Amino acid sequence: MRIICVNTGDKFGQWYVDNLKHMIDNYSGLKYDSFEVITEEKHKGVFNKLQMFDKFRDGENLYFDLDICIYNKVPNLIRKNLTVLHAWWRDREHTSFNSSVISWTGDRSFIYDEFKKDPDMWQKKYYRGMDQMLEENFSVKTYDKVCYSVKDNEYKPKDDNFSIMLFNQKQYLMEEGWSGWWTNYFL
Repeated sequence: MRIICVNTGDKFGQWYVDNLKHMIDNYSGLKYDSFEVITEEKHKGVFNKLQMFDKFRDGENLYFDLDICIYNKVPNLIRKNLTVLHAWWRDREHTSFNSSVISWTGDRSFIYDEFKKDPDMWQKKYYRGMDQMLEENFSVKTYDKVCYSVKDNEYKPKDDNFSIMLFNQKQYLMEEGWSGWWTNYFL
């Protein structure tokens, strides 16, 4: 199995990559063959994630966003079909998908191939991010409830029904000075 993350631009520093690997190695129970980091910035923001479908065309692949907390053994997240999170913790808004965790097996390069035909068009049409693009244009499955969001949970104890918490654009809560329970699992 290959674990993948993306660290492009200046939103996240190296600490976030090291921290993700630390949590995977110490708490997740995941056994993997390689830990891959995409750093080349070819596109705007989150659309750099799509590079992973071009770069990793074989085997079992499991992607994690950098702004998450893994605090216990994760369920089996490996899937044959392209699978993302169902964002059950929020109103639908523009999409019910969340790409903080993604899995697939084999070649899904056709997703990146389609995107690179006209990146400007895709990025303008889906200006809120790639989740809606995936939902509306590709065959994608969703996980059952395998994680939850920090949204509306900042001051609550950790939820032991899960092993992963997403920060969903609230990565500042991961920074030094915050004292949430999640800091006990960080570097």
